[in-house]
Amino acid sequence: MALNSKVLLLILALLSLAVGAYEAALFSVGRFAGLPFQATWSLVFLVLLVLWLDLDCRERKNIYRPYEFGFLLFLFWLPYLPYYLLRTRKVWGLLWLLGFALLFYCGYWLQWIVHLAR
Repeated sequence: MALNSKVLLLILALLSLAVGAYEAALFSVGRFAGLPFQATWSLVFLVLLVLWLDLDCRERKNIYRPYEFGFLLFLFWLPYLPYYLLRTRKVWGLLWLLGFALLFYCGYWLQWIVHLAR
């Protein structure tokens, strides 16, 4: 079975929610996830995001993909992601960008919810 962009996006979302729930559970008992864990999760999130971006570009025939496009995405993912989302999804691309930011910071948002619920 070939991995498509929707499956990878689902994996990214589920992992983000799982990591966020883990960080919120630790916060609820007065502990925090360590810096190595957060650094590893940031790297995993970035790799999954760039892989999704690459697969999504492959599924769209109207996107020009130069040689070594995957490597270029890993280098220039930050300026390319908003450009790509706005170009392919128009105004909805801003919501996609906000969604990716919310997924990345899911642990922090859930910690705030735990803090306010006390």
